Amino acid sequence: MAKVLIVDDSRDLLEAYQIFLETTTSHEIRTATTARAAFEIVRAWRPDIVVTDVMMPDMNGLELISEIRSQIPPPQPVLVALSGFPEFEQEARRRGARVFQAKPIDTDDLVVLIESLVGQREVPDRLREATKERRRRASELAQASVSATLARQPYFREITQLNARLMSRYFGGADIGLLVMSDGHMRVFAASDGGRDVWARPEAVLGYGLDVIASGSTLIVPDLPAMSVMASRATAPDVRVLAAAPVRSPDGVTIGALALADRRPVPLDVHDLAILDHIAARSAAVFAGSDRAPIQPGVLPEDSWRYVLHREVDRLRPGRTLGIALASLPERERPTIPVGSADELKRMEQAIDRLLELLPPRTALGRLSPSTLGAYGLGDDVEAHEHGLLSLIASLDDGAPRGCVALVTMTGLCPRDGGAALLEVARWLLDAATSRGPSTILRLRLGPEAVDTRRGAT
Repeated sequence: MAKVLIVDDSRDLLEAYQIFLETTTSHEIRTATTARAAFEIVRAWRPDIVVTDVMMPDMNGLELISEIRSQIPPPQPVLVALSGFPEFEQEARRRGARVFQAKPIDTDDLVVLIESLVGQREVPDRLREATKERRRRASELAQASVSATLARQPYFREITQLNARLMSRYFGGADIGLLVMSDGHMRVFAASDGGRDVWARPEAVLGYGLDVIASGSTLIVPDLPAMSVMASRATAPDVRVLAAAPVRSPDGVTIGALALADRRPVPLDVHDLAILDHIAARSAAVFAGSDRAPIQPGVLPEDSWRYVLHREVDRLRPGRTLGIALASLPERERPTIPVGSADELKRMEQAIDRLLELLPPRTALGRLSPSTLGAYGLGDDVEAHEHGLLSLIASLDDGAPRGCVALVTMTGLCPRDGGAALLEVARWLLDAATSRGPSTILRLRLGPEAVDTRRGAT
């Protein structure tokens, strides 16, 4: 029996690997979602085999291999590098990986790989060939699925571009693009700003998009110039950070990659990647026509809004302000997704333009019920943050009488429930506002305050 550590920033993938390996083998399996956590496990647990993904936020898999080789005393574990980027094989082996295995690798082949290493046998060549075949088939299926999607949704490209503009605003002005297969090549299908160099000259980004389609998994590259040098790839103009998530058709085929490219060295993390992945999944369902529920432009369905809020709360830092606003605004006749005509598309574009004039970064709208609209946002200035949320709500309240609003802001606290308690408090506050009559706005500020026990004693 061997001790095996698997490292990947995808929790779902790790869970699938762990369950399958524990069910089909006698090996002891542990997992880690970050390279730093993995290094501490290696130091304390001393596994026999470490299987690590390469592309991870913070510390990447190549750096993890170097840290283990330089800081862990003998006997050292067998190091295996997994990546959707074949160009990393030479660098991974130079740093000390005994095996480089291209993604995607299914659970059966992972068992074969581990058993070969435990038995000190050569890894079968068929694993490499099987991966190549999966990548080739994924590319063919992606191209066919994109063609079918365009036939069903003639305004798919335009709607995707509007969605990219909204996502760009959410991520503070980062460039957003949808990359898809066409005529056997990866192309930029739609972008938040098609005039930017990253999309006008997208050779470097397209290569990463191909790997996302082939592997069907997310990626994050926190230092793109450095990674491009190690992989001998073209560098993207002025891009420092790259993240991408697969966009799948309703039948599960990966048809493209939703990519985020940022010129700033921003600290994107697994929560950002999860948000990108979730929006990619939801957008694909809506725009491909499998989700036919009308969606107001710029307004997320309740489940998506709650999911993204949960992710933002999980990463909340002390000192930042989180605000939640609930408004009694019934659904009204507005442009909805999917669109069916050029006139509907034009109204959609106008609605998005108006919304973008007021929408701050890291702010999202959600339809929580037919009569309740929600908004949340993160900021550093409480007053400005509250003003931004109230202005955003007011821009959507075009009825008479005007709706009521509950605004709850929290500073200096980091909840561990994904914001569920804060949202419940906002609901109570909205009930109180509604009981006072139309146009009532109630505000509640939450934050820790030290108590002088000496004063209390006197």
